[in-house]
Amino acid sequence: MWRDDCLGQRQSPINLDDVDSISTVFPPLEWYGHWDNREEGFMMRNTWHSAEVEYMGEMPFIKGGPLTAEYILAQVHFHWGTSGNSGSEHSLDTHFFGMEAHLVHYKAEYGSVSAAAGRLDGLVVVGIFFRSSRGNNPELNGIVSKLEEIIEGNNSTRINGDAMEWLEGYSDMQNYYTYLGSLTTPPCSEIVTWIVMKEPAIIGERQIEEFKRLKGQNGTISSNVRPIQDLNGRQVFYSWRDSSASAKFQPSSGLILCYLIFTMLLNFK
Repeated sequence: MWRDDCLGQRQSPINLDDVDSISTVFPPLEWYGHWDNREEGFMMRNTWHSAEVEYMGEMPFIKGGPLTAEYILAQVHFHWGTSGNSGSEHSLDTHFFGMEAHLVHYKAEYGSVSAAAGRLDGLVVVGIFFRSSRGNNPELNGIVSKLEEIIEGNNSTRINGDAMEWLEGYSDMQNYYTYLGSLTTPPCSEIVTWIVMKEPAIIGERQIEEFKRLKGQNGTISSNVRPIQDLNGRQVFYSWRDSSASAKFQPSSGLILCYLIFTMLLNFK
């Protein structure tokens, strides 16, 4: 699956840890519309590689944090593995999770994902870990209960307007890792600013099994994760902050320096 164009020096996913990360506090990460209950609902499709959720109507966007512009949400998709502890693409202190969601955003000024795909600062992907549990997470039922309707590749179905409300738990969370990397599927373009939330969501073991029933081009998709890639000297920033401090946020000189370093890396062409 991994072609020659997936052999760059800024590939994803990577292992994330506190020891090798630069600890800092970015401005608040701001979400707009990601978890709203939508009257028009959502569309979910089997892409032959994953289950992908597409928003309808006005599109959500994200800004703040390490970002210097607004990024519009294009789609949300999921990664899982053969076992309950090998389903995330990124790892945290070498520990893998049951699943990982990717919220793919494109830079607003570029107008579309396809236009952004040719720019080094084109995409922002927010990664969210899922820790597996014996009990199901009822907040995910709106997605999981509809997976049986997209078992076959390229099938799609409409899901209820409250299906993404589970994301609201991240509205005040400001603890995340951020680094410059790539798409995790071919062509593995190195155009992604990654923001990986440290706090995992919860998903039931039986709910993960429903994702693994989906069919790809070579049978059921038992796993769709890419192996960990080398860091190759890249800097990873760990942003942490008590959510109660949002209103009285004041950047320190150290924060300003870290922020300048990151934005210089992001805008380097």
